[in-house]
Amino acid sequence: MDQLMKLASQRSNFFTEILNSIDDAIYITDKNGVTLWVNHISEIMTQVPREKLIGRNVRDLEREKVFSPSVTRLAAEANSNISTVQEVRDGRKYIATGHLVKDENGEVMAIVAHCRDITEAVKTSSRLRDTEELLEKYSQELRKLKIPIHTSNSVTKKELILHPSTEELIGKIANVDTTALITGETGTGKSATAERIHLLSNRHKAPFMQINCASMPEQLLESELFGYKKGAFTGANTAGKHGLIQAAEGGTLFLDEIGELPPHLQAKLLHFLQTKTYLPIGGREYIKANVRIIAATNRDLEKMSEEGAFRSDLYYRLHILSINLPPLRKRKEVINDLASYFLETYNQNYRVNKRMNPSVLDIFQSYHWPGNIRELENLMERLVILCDTTIDEKDLPQKMMENKLLPDYMKAAEQSDSMPELLESIERSMILDALRKEKSTRKAADKLGVTQSLLMRRVKKYGIDVHEESAI
Repeated sequence: MDQLMKLASQRSNFFTEILNSIDDAIYITDKNGVTLWVNHISEIMTQVPREKLIGRNVRDLEREKVFSPSVTRLAAEANSNISTVQEVRDGRKYIATGHLVKDENGEVMAIVAHCRDITEAVKTSSRLRDTEELLEKYSQELRKLKIPIHTSNSVTKKELILHPSTEELIGKIANVDTTALITGETGTGKSATAERIHLLSNRHKAPFMQINCASMPEQLLESELFGYKKGAFTGANTAGKHGLIQAAEGGTLFLDEIGELPPHLQAKLLHFLQTKTYLPIGGREYIKANVRIIAATNRDLEKMSEEGAFRSDLYYRLHILSINLPPLRKRKEVINDLASYFLETYNQNYRVNKRMNPSVLDIFQSYHWPGNIRELENLMERLVILCDTTIDEKDLPQKMMENKLLPDYMKAAEQSDSMPELLESIERSMILDALRKEKSTRKAADKLGVTQSLLMRRVKKYGIDVHEESAI
Protein backbone atom coordinates (compact mmCIF):
# COMPACT_ATOMS: atom_id res chain seq x y z
CA MET A 1 0.00 0.00 0.00
CA ASP A 2 2.85 2.38 0.84
CA GLN A 3 4.44 1.71 -2.56
CA LEU A 4 1.12 2.46 -4.23
CA MET A 5 0.74 5.76 -2.38
CA LYS A 6 4.32 6.64 -3.27
CA LEU A 7 3.54 6.14 -6.98
CA ALA A 8 0.41 8.25 -6.63
CA SER A 9 2.35 11.08 -5.00
CA GLN A 10 4.86 11.04 -7.84
CA ARG A 11 2.17 11.20 -10.54
CA SER A 12 -0.90 13.35 -9.87
CA ASN A 13 -3.15 11.54 -12.37
CA PHE A 14 -1.96 8.05 -11.37
CA PHE A 15 -5.37 6.72 -10.21
CA THR A 16 -7.34 8.32 -13.06
CA GLU A 17 -4.98 6.65 -15.56
CA ILE A 18 -5.64 3.31 -13.89
CA LEU A 19 -9.40 3.81 -14.02
CA ASN A 20 -9.23 4.91 -17.66
CA SER A 21 -7.26 1.77 -18.57
CA ILE A 22 -10.14 -0.47 -17.44
CA ASP A 23 -12.37 -1.82 -20.22
CA ASP A 24 -15.48 -1.36 -18.08
CA ALA A 25 -17.30 1.89 -17.30
CA ILE A 26 -16.52 3.51 -13.93
CA TYR A 27 -18.97 6.24 -12.87
CA ILE A 28 -18.44 8.05 -9.55
CA THR A 29 -21.00 10.32 -7.84
CA ASP A 30 -21.45 11.88 -4.41
CA LYS A 31 -23.96 10.44 -1.97
CA ASN A 32 -26.78 12.44 -3.64
CA GLY A 33 -26.05 11.14 -7.13
CA VAL A 34 -24.23 14.19 -8.50
CA THR A 35 -21.56 13.09 -10.99
CA LEU A 36 -18.01 13.67 -9.74
CA TRP A 37 -15.92 11.77 -12.29
CA VAL A 38 -16.27 9.19 -15.09
CA ASN A 39 -13.68 7.20 -17.00
CA HIS A 40 -13.28 7.14 -20.77
CA ILE A 41 -15.42 4.00 -21.25
CA SER A 42 -18.32 5.79 -19.48
CA GLU A 43 -18.19 8.49 -22.16
CA ILE A 44 -18.37 5.82 -24.87
CA MET A 45 -21.19 4.04 -23.05
CA THR A 46 -23.38 7.12 -22.59
CA GLN A 47 -22.26 8.83 -25.82
CA VAL A 48 -21.92 12.02 -23.76
CA PRO A 49 -18.59 13.88 -23.19
CA ARG A 50 -17.18 13.81 -19.67
CA GLU A 51 -17.53 17.56 -19.21
CA LYS A 52 -21.29 17.35 -19.90
CA LEU A 53 -21.72 14.56 -17.36
CA ILE A 54 -19.75 15.97 -14.41
CA GLY A 55 -21.99 18.03 -12.15
CA ARG A 56 -25.20 16.40 -13.46
CA ASN A 57 -27.43 14.36 -11.18
CA VAL A 58 -28.00 10.77 -12.30
CA ARG A 59 -31.77 11.21 -11.78
CA ASP A 60 -31.83 13.91 -14.47
CA LEU A 61 -29.72 11.77 -16.80
CA GLU A 62 -32.06 8.84 -16.19
CA ARG A 63 -35.10 10.97 -17.15
CA GLU A 64 -33.25 11.93 -20.34
CA LYS A 65 -32.73 8.20 -21.10
CA VAL A 66 -28.95 8.53 -21.04
CA PHE A 67 -29.09 5.27 -19.07
CA SER A 68 -32.04 3.37 -17.65
CA PRO A 69 -32.39 2.55 -14.86
CA SER A 70 -29.72 4.39 -12.88
CA VAL A 71 -27.92 1.83 -10.73
CA THR A 72 -26.51 4.72 -8.68
CA ARG A 73 -30.02 5.88 -7.79
CA LEU A 74 -31.10 2.32 -6.94
CA ALA A 75 -28.10 1.83 -4.63
CA ALA A 76 -28.71 5.17 -2.89
CA GLU A 77 -32.39 4.42 -2.32
CA ALA A 78 -31.72 0.90 -1.07
CA ASN A 79 -28.70 2.03 1.02
CA SER A 80 -26.88 -1.07 -0.16
CA ASN A 81 -24.92 -2.37 -3.11
CA ILE A 82 -27.25 -3.11 -6.06
CA SER A 83 -26.78 -4.95 -9.38
CA THR A 84 -29.07 -4.62 -12.38
CA VAL A 85 -29.15 -4.65 -16.19
CA GLN A 86 -28.84 -1.12 -17.51
CA GLU A 87 -29.69 0.02 -21.04
CA VAL A 88 -28.33 3.10 -22.80
CA ARG A 89 -29.67 5.19 -25.70
CA ASP A 90 -28.35 3.01 -28.53
CA GLY A 91 -29.96 -0.09 -27.05
CA ARG A 92 -26.79 -1.66 -25.70
CA LYS A 93 -27.12 -3.47 -22.38
CA TYR A 94 -24.76 -3.39 -19.40
CA ILE A 95 -24.59 -5.34 -16.19
CA ALA A 96 -24.25 -2.51 -13.67
CA THR A 97 -23.37 -2.60 -9.97
CA GLY A 98 -23.65 0.37 -7.60
CA HIS A 99 -21.11 0.25 -4.75
CA LEU A 100 -21.56 2.45 -1.67
CA VAL A 101 -18.34 4.00 -0.32
CA LYS A 102 -18.76 4.70 3.42
CA ASP A 103 -16.70 6.50 6.05
CA GLU A 104 -15.63 5.13 9.41
CA ASN A 105 -19.07 6.04 10.83
CA GLY A 106 -20.93 4.12 8.16
CA GLU A 107 -22.11 7.23 6.36
CA VAL A 108 -22.17 7.16 2.54
CA MET A 109 -19.44 9.33 1.07
CA ALA A 110 -19.75 8.42 -2.61
CA ILE A 111 -21.26 5.88 -4.96
CA VAL A 112 -19.21 4.05 -7.59
CA ALA A 113 -21.04 2.43 -10.50
CA HIS A 114 -19.24 -0.31 -12.39
CA CYS A 115 -20.78 -1.25 -15.78
CA ARG A 116 -19.86 -4.08 -18.19
CA ASP A 117 -21.21 -4.37 -21.74
CA ILE A 118 -23.26 -7.59 -22.11
CA THR A 119 -24.98 -6.77 -25.41
CA GLU A 120 -23.09 -9.40 -27.43
CA ALA A 121 -23.49 -11.94 -24.63
CA VAL A 122 -27.25 -11.37 -24.63
CA LYS A 123 -27.39 -11.74 -28.43
CA THR A 124 -25.27 -14.89 -28.27
CA SER A 125 -27.48 -16.29 -25.51
CA SER A 126 -30.60 -15.50 -27.52
CA ARG A 127 -29.14 -17.10 -30.64
CA LEU A 128 -28.08 -20.10 -28.57
CA ARG A 129 -31.58 -20.45 -27.13
CA ASP A 130 -33.14 -20.21 -30.59
CA THR A 131 -30.63 -22.75 -31.91
CA GLU A 132 -31.33 -25.12 -29.03
CA GLU A 133 -35.07 -24.88 -29.68
CA LEU A 134 -34.54 -25.55 -33.38
CA LEU A 135 -32.22 -28.47 -32.64
CA GLU A 136 -34.76 -29.95 -30.24
CA LYS A 137 -37.46 -29.66 -32.91
CA TYR A 138 -35.25 -31.41 -35.47
CA SER A 139 -34.22 -34.01 -32.90
CA GLN A 140 -37.86 -34.85 -32.22
CA GLU A 141 -38.55 -35.21 -35.95
CA LEU A 142 -35.56 -37.54 -36.25
CA ARG A 143 -36.77 -39.56 -33.26
CA LYS A 144 -40.14 -39.91 -34.97
CA LEU A 145 -38.40 -41.48 -37.95
CA LYS A 146 -36.25 -43.74 -35.79
CA ILE A 147 -38.98 -45.05 -33.47
CA PRO A 148 -39.48 -48.69 -34.46
CA ILE A 149 -42.84 -49.79 -35.84
CA HIS A 150 -43.16 -52.39 -33.09
CA THR A 151 -43.39 -50.97 -29.58
CA SER A 152 -42.30 -52.98 -26.57
CA ASN A 153 -45.74 -53.93 -25.35
CA SER A 154 -47.85 -54.28 -28.49
CA VAL A 155 -47.52 -54.86 -32.20
CA THR A 156 -48.97 -51.58 -33.37
CA LYS A 157 -48.28 -49.04 -36.09
CA LYS A 158 -48.62 -45.43 -35.03
CA GLU A 159 -49.85 -44.21 -38.41
CA LEU A 160 -52.80 -46.59 -38.13
CA ILE A 161 -53.51 -46.21 -34.41
CA LEU A 162 -53.29 -42.44 -34.18
CA HIS A 163 -55.39 -39.87 -35.95
CA PRO A 164 -53.22 -37.07 -37.45
CA SER A 165 -54.58 -34.57 -34.93
CA THR A 166 -53.70 -36.95 -32.09
CA GLU A 167 -50.19 -37.41 -33.44
CA GLU A 168 -49.77 -33.62 -33.54
CA LEU A 169 -50.97 -33.36 -29.93
CA ILE A 170 -48.53 -36.08 -28.87
CA GLY A 171 -45.69 -34.06 -30.39
CA LYS A 172 -46.70 -30.96 -28.43
CA ILE A 173 -47.03 -32.89 -25.16
CA ALA A 174 -43.64 -34.53 -25.73
CA ASN A 175 -42.06 -31.06 -25.99
CA VAL A 176 -42.95 -30.16 -22.41
CA ASP A 177 -42.27 -31.93 -19.16
CA THR A 178 -45.53 -31.79 -17.24
CA THR A 179 -48.03 -34.50 -16.28
CA ALA A 180 -50.26 -35.97 -19.00
CA LEU A 181 -53.46 -38.03 -18.91
CA ILE A 182 -54.52 -40.45 -21.65
CA THR A 183 -58.16 -41.49 -21.71
CA GLY A 184 -59.98 -44.04 -23.81
CA GLU A 185 -61.62 -47.43 -23.75
CA THR A 186 -59.63 -50.60 -23.07
CA GLY A 187 -57.52 -51.60 -26.04
CA THR A 188 -57.38 -48.22 -27.81
CA GLY A 189 -53.59 -47.94 -27.56
CA LYS A 190 -53.03 -45.93 -24.36
CA SER A 191 -49.81 -47.74 -23.44
CA ALA A 192 -48.39 -47.33 -26.94
CA THR A 193 -49.33 -43.63 -26.87
CA ALA A 194 -47.60 -43.09 -23.51
CA GLU A 195 -44.46 -44.79 -24.76
CA ARG A 196 -44.51 -42.69 -27.93
CA ILE A 197 -44.69 -39.47 -25.86
CA HIS A 198 -41.66 -40.68 -23.92
CA LEU A 199 -39.69 -41.61 -27.05
CA LEU A 200 -40.35 -38.20 -28.62
CA SER A 201 -39.44 -36.28 -25.46
CA ASN A 202 -36.01 -35.16 -24.26
CA ARG A 203 -36.25 -38.00 -21.71
CA HIS A 204 -36.06 -40.66 -24.44
CA LYS A 205 -32.62 -41.88 -23.36
CA ALA A 206 -33.82 -42.52 -19.78
CA PRO A 207 -36.06 -45.41 -18.61
CA PHE A 208 -39.73 -45.80 -19.47
CA MET A 209 -41.35 -47.72 -16.61
CA GLN A 210 -45.00 -48.71 -16.35
CA ILE A 211 -47.41 -50.37 -13.96
CA ASN A 212 -51.09 -51.29 -14.03
CA CYS A 213 -52.68 -49.85 -10.90
CA ALA A 214 -55.50 -52.43 -11.04
CA SER A 215 -53.19 -55.45 -11.19
CA MET A 216 -52.08 -55.77 -7.57
CA PRO A 217 -53.29 -55.16 -3.97
CA GLU A 218 -52.73 -51.80 -2.27
CA GLN A 219 -49.80 -52.80 -0.04
CA LEU A 220 -47.90 -54.41 -2.89
CA LEU A 221 -48.72 -51.53 -5.23
CA GLU A 222 -47.33 -49.00 -2.76
CA SER A 223 -44.06 -50.90 -2.40
CA GLU A 224 -43.79 -51.30 -6.18
CA LEU A 225 -44.23 -47.56 -6.71
CA PHE A 226 -42.32 -46.07 -3.78
CA GLY A 227 -40.10 -48.92 -2.59
CA TYR A 228 -39.39 -49.73 1.05
CA LYS A 229 -36.60 -49.57 3.59
CA LYS A 230 -34.96 -52.46 5.40
CA GLY A 231 -37.35 -54.09 7.88
CA ALA A 232 -40.31 -51.99 6.74
CA PHE A 233 -42.73 -54.90 7.20
CA THR A 234 -42.78 -58.64 7.83
CA GLY A 235 -41.46 -60.58 4.86
CA ALA A 236 -39.75 -57.55 3.34
CA ASN A 237 -36.39 -57.92 1.65
CA THR A 238 -33.72 -57.48 4.31
CA ALA A 239 -31.88 -55.00 2.11
CA GLY A 240 -34.96 -52.98 1.23
CA LYS A 241 -36.20 -52.38 -2.32
CA HIS A 242 -36.18 -49.57 -4.87
CA GLY A 243 -39.57 -48.58 -6.28
CA LEU A 244 -40.51 -47.82 -9.87
CA ILE A 245 -40.17 -44.07 -9.25
CA GLN A 246 -36.51 -44.52 -8.44
CA ALA A 247 -36.10 -46.95 -11.34
CA ALA A 248 -37.53 -44.34 -13.73
CA GLU A 249 -35.14 -41.59 -12.59
CA GLY A 250 -34.68 -39.07 -15.38
CA GLY A 251 -37.35 -40.77 -17.48
CA THR A 252 -41.08 -41.48 -17.48
CA LEU A 253 -43.37 -43.52 -15.25
CA PHE A 254 -46.61 -44.64 -16.88
CA LEU A 255 -49.48 -45.37 -14.48
CA ASP A 256 -52.12 -47.37 -16.35
CA GLU A 257 -55.66 -47.64 -14.94
CA ILE A 258 -55.01 -44.72 -12.59
CA GLY A 259 -58.71 -44.72 -11.68
CA GLU A 260 -58.11 -47.90 -9.65
CA LEU A 261 -55.50 -46.28 -7.42
CA PRO A 262 -56.56 -46.59 -3.72
CA PRO A 263 -57.27 -43.32 -1.81
CA HIS A 264 -54.19 -43.66 0.38
CA LEU A 265 -51.93 -43.88 -2.67
CA GLN A 266 -53.80 -41.08 -4.43
CA ALA A 267 -52.67 -38.75 -1.63
CA LYS A 268 -49.12 -40.04 -1.81
CA LEU A 269 -48.99 -39.65 -5.59
CA LEU A 270 -50.37 -36.10 -5.36
CA HIS A 271 -47.60 -35.22 -2.92
CA PHE A 272 -45.02 -36.53 -5.35
CA LEU A 273 -46.50 -34.57 -8.28
CA GLN A 274 -46.46 -31.36 -6.25
CA THR A 275 -43.02 -31.69 -4.64
CA LYS A 276 -41.17 -34.28 -6.73
CA THR A 277 -40.32 -36.01 -3.46
CA TYR A 278 -41.62 -39.28 -2.00
CA LEU A 279 -41.32 -41.35 1.19
CA PRO A 280 -40.54 -45.08 0.83
CA ILE A 281 -42.42 -47.45 3.12
CA GLY A 282 -40.59 -47.43 6.47
CA GLY A 283 -38.51 -44.42 5.47
CA ARG A 284 -37.99 -41.27 7.51
CA GLU A 285 -36.54 -38.95 4.89
CA TYR A 286 -38.14 -37.84 1.65
CA ILE A 287 -36.28 -38.70 -1.54
CA LYS A 288 -36.20 -36.33 -4.50
CA ALA A 289 -36.86 -37.77 -7.97
CA ASN A 290 -36.76 -36.36 -11.50
CA VAL A 291 -39.55 -38.41 -13.09
CA ARG A 292 -42.38 -37.46 -15.45
CA ILE A 293 -45.76 -39.06 -14.75
CA ILE A 294 -48.09 -40.10 -17.56
CA ALA A 295 -51.37 -41.67 -16.45
CA ALA A 296 -54.12 -43.46 -18.33
CA THR A 297 -57.66 -44.60 -17.58
CA ASN A 298 -60.77 -45.99 -19.22
CA ARG A 299 -62.95 -44.47 -16.49
CA ASP A 300 -64.54 -41.03 -16.15
CA LEU A 301 -62.25 -39.46 -13.56
CA GLU A 302 -64.15 -36.18 -13.54
CA LYS A 303 -67.36 -37.96 -12.60
CA MET A 304 -65.49 -40.09 -10.05
CA SER A 305 -64.05 -36.95 -8.45
CA GLU A 306 -67.51 -35.39 -8.25
CA GLU A 307 -68.78 -38.54 -6.53
CA GLY A 308 -65.83 -38.61 -4.12
CA ALA A 309 -64.37 -41.82 -5.58
CA PHE A 310 -61.23 -40.05 -6.83
CA ARG A 311 -59.42 -37.06 -5.38
CA SER A 312 -60.41 -33.95 -7.32
CA ASP A 313 -57.06 -32.23 -6.66
CA LEU A 314 -55.23 -35.24 -8.10
CA TYR A 315 -57.58 -35.33 -11.10
CA TYR A 316 -56.89 -31.68 -11.95
CA ARG A 317 -53.17 -32.23 -11.43
CA LEU A 318 -53.19 -35.17 -13.85
CA HIS A 319 -55.48 -33.40 -16.32
CA ILE A 320 -53.07 -30.57 -17.19
CA LEU A 321 -52.52 -32.18 -20.59
CA SER A 322 -54.88 -34.85 -21.90
CA ILE A 323 -55.39 -37.05 -24.95
CA ASN A 324 -58.57 -38.96 -25.69
CA LEU A 325 -58.21 -42.01 -27.92
CA PRO A 326 -61.44 -42.81 -29.79
CA PRO A 327 -62.74 -46.41 -29.92
CA LEU A 328 -62.15 -48.50 -33.03
CA ARG A 329 -65.87 -48.54 -33.90
CA LYS A 330 -65.62 -44.78 -34.49
CA ARG A 331 -62.58 -45.19 -36.74
CA LYS A 332 -63.85 -47.65 -39.31
CA GLU A 333 -61.48 -46.25 -41.93
CA VAL A 334 -58.43 -47.85 -40.27
CA ILE A 335 -59.88 -51.32 -39.57
CA ASN A 336 -58.93 -52.87 -42.92
CA ASP A 337 -55.43 -51.39 -42.83
CA LEU A 338 -54.89 -52.59 -39.27
CA ALA A 339 -56.15 -56.08 -40.10
CA SER A 340 -53.81 -56.27 -43.11
CA TYR A 341 -50.92 -54.97 -41.03
CA PHE A 342 -51.46 -57.54 -38.27
CA LEU A 343 -51.86 -60.29 -40.87
CA GLU A 344 -48.50 -59.39 -42.39
CA THR A 345 -46.86 -59.07 -38.99
CA TYR A 346 -47.96 -62.49 -37.72
CA ASN A 347 -47.23 -64.12 -41.05
CA GLN A 348 -43.65 -62.98 -40.54
CA ASN A 349 -43.58 -63.95 -36.86
CA TYR A 350 -44.82 -67.49 -37.50
CA ARG A 351 -43.17 -67.87 -40.91
CA VAL A 352 -46.39 -68.60 -42.77
CA ASN A 353 -48.22 -66.99 -45.68
CA LYS A 354 -51.91 -66.86 -44.74
CA ARG A 355 -54.36 -64.82 -46.81
CA MET A 356 -57.68 -63.21 -45.98
CA ASN A 357 -60.96 -63.42 -47.89
CA PRO A 358 -62.28 -59.87 -48.64
CA SER A 359 -65.65 -60.90 -47.15
CA VAL A 360 -63.91 -61.13 -43.77
CA LEU A 361 -63.08 -57.43 -43.97
CA ASP A 362 -66.77 -56.65 -44.65
CA ILE A 363 -67.67 -58.43 -41.41
CA PHE A 364 -64.91 -56.54 -39.60
CA GLN A 365 -66.49 -53.29 -40.79
CA SER A 366 -69.90 -54.18 -39.36
CA TYR A 367 -68.56 -55.47 -36.03
CA HIS A 368 -68.52 -53.10 -33.04
CA TRP A 369 -65.11 -54.15 -31.56
CA PRO A 370 -65.68 -53.78 -27.80
CA GLY A 371 -62.02 -54.69 -27.21
CA ASN A 372 -60.83 -52.16 -29.81
CA ILE A 373 -57.37 -52.47 -31.42
CA ARG A 374 -56.21 -55.07 -28.89
CA GLU A 375 -59.18 -57.31 -29.77
CA LEU A 376 -58.42 -57.01 -33.49
CA GLU A 377 -54.74 -57.72 -32.94
CA ASN A 378 -55.39 -60.79 -30.79
CA LEU A 379 -57.99 -62.10 -33.24
CA MET A 380 -55.59 -61.77 -36.20
CA GLU A 381 -52.88 -63.65 -34.32
CA ARG A 382 -55.30 -66.46 -33.48
CA LEU A 383 -56.55 -66.66 -37.08
CA VAL A 384 -53.01 -66.80 -38.48
CA ILE A 385 -52.15 -69.65 -36.12
CA LEU A 386 -55.32 -71.73 -36.47
CA CYS A 387 -56.63 -71.15 -40.00
CA ASP A 388 -55.71 -72.89 -43.23
CA THR A 389 -54.18 -71.03 -46.14
CA THR A 390 -57.07 -68.56 -46.43
CA ILE A 391 -58.95 -66.91 -43.55
CA ASP A 392 -62.69 -67.23 -44.32
CA GLU A 393 -65.90 -66.20 -42.63
CA LYS A 394 -66.24 -69.67 -41.09
CA ASP A 395 -63.04 -69.07 -39.13
CA LEU A 396 -64.41 -66.01 -37.34
CA PRO A 397 -65.85 -66.12 -33.81
CA GLN A 398 -69.56 -66.92 -33.51
CA LYS A 399 -70.39 -63.49 -32.09
CA MET A 400 -69.10 -61.87 -35.29
CA MET A 401 -71.25 -64.10 -37.48
CA GLU A 402 -74.30 -63.39 -35.32
CA ASN A 403 -73.63 -59.68 -35.70
CA LYS A 404 -73.59 -60.13 -39.49
CA LEU A 405 -77.17 -61.40 -39.41
CA LEU A 406 -78.48 -58.39 -37.50
CA PRO A 407 -80.41 -55.70 -39.40
CA ASP A 408 -78.28 -52.65 -40.23
CA TYR A 409 -80.12 -50.37 -37.82
CA MET A 410 -79.51 -52.81 -34.93
CA LYS A 411 -75.80 -52.92 -35.77
CA ALA A 412 -75.74 -49.15 -35.77
CA ALA A 413 -77.57 -49.10 -32.42
CA GLU A 414 -74.95 -51.40 -30.89
CA GLN A 415 -72.19 -49.11 -32.07
CA SER A 416 -73.81 -45.82 -31.01
CA ASP A 417 -73.82 -44.20 -27.61
CA SER A 418 -76.92 -42.03 -28.13
CA MET A 419 -79.90 -41.54 -30.43
CA PRO A 420 -78.26 -38.72 -32.45
CA GLU A 421 -75.24 -40.96 -33.02
CA LEU A 422 -77.54 -43.82 -34.06
CA LEU A 423 -79.37 -41.64 -36.59
CA GLU A 424 -76.10 -40.30 -38.00
CA SER A 425 -74.71 -43.82 -38.28
CA ILE A 426 -77.78 -45.04 -40.18
CA GLU A 427 -77.69 -41.99 -42.48
CA ARG A 428 -73.99 -42.49 -43.19
CA SER A 429 -74.52 -46.19 -43.95
CA MET A 430 -77.32 -45.40 -46.40
CA ILE A 431 -75.19 -42.78 -48.19
CA LEU A 432 -72.24 -45.17 -48.47
CA ASP A 433 -74.50 -47.92 -49.85
CA ALA A 434 -76.04 -45.58 -52.44
CA LEU A 435 -72.66 -44.26 -53.56
CA ARG A 436 -71.34 -47.79 -54.00
CA LYS A 437 -74.31 -48.86 -56.13
CA GLU A 438 -74.72 -45.76 -58.28
CA LYS A 439 -72.26 -44.25 -60.74
CA SER A 440 -72.83 -40.60 -59.81
CA THR A 441 -73.85 -38.47 -56.85
CA ARG A 442 -76.95 -37.34 -58.75
CA LYS A 443 -78.18 -40.93 -59.15
CA ALA A 444 -77.25 -41.69 -55.53
CA ALA A 445 -79.30 -38.66 -54.41
CA ASP A 446 -82.29 -39.85 -56.50
CA LYS A 447 -82.04 -43.29 -54.92
CA LEU A 448 -82.03 -41.75 -51.44
CA GLY A 449 -84.89 -39.36 -52.28
CA VAL A 450 -82.89 -36.20 -51.52
CA THR A 451 -81.43 -33.36 -53.57
CA GLN A 452 -77.87 -33.61 -54.82
CA SER A 453 -76.86 -30.52 -52.80
CA LEU A 454 -78.22 -32.09 -49.60
CA LEU A 455 -76.33 -35.30 -50.35
CA MET A 456 -73.06 -33.40 -50.86
CA ARG A 457 -73.51 -31.57 -47.56
CA ARG A 458 -73.90 -34.93 -45.80
CA VAL A 459 -70.90 -36.34 -47.70
CA LYS A 460 -68.80 -33.44 -46.42
CA LYS A 461 -70.18 -33.83 -42.89
CA TYR A 462 -69.23 -37.52 -42.69
CA GLY A 463 -65.90 -37.13 -44.47
CA ILE A 464 -66.83 -39.55 -47.26
CA ASP A 465 -64.52 -39.80 -50.27
CA VAL A 466 -67.04 -39.70 -53.14
CA HIS A 467 -64.60 -40.83 -55.85
CA GLU A 468 -63.36 -43.76 -53.80
CA GLU A 469 -66.84 -44.98 -52.85
CA SER A 470 -68.19 -44.61 -56.40
CA ALA A 471 -65.33 -46.68 -57.76
CA ILE A 472 -66.08 -49.68 -55.54
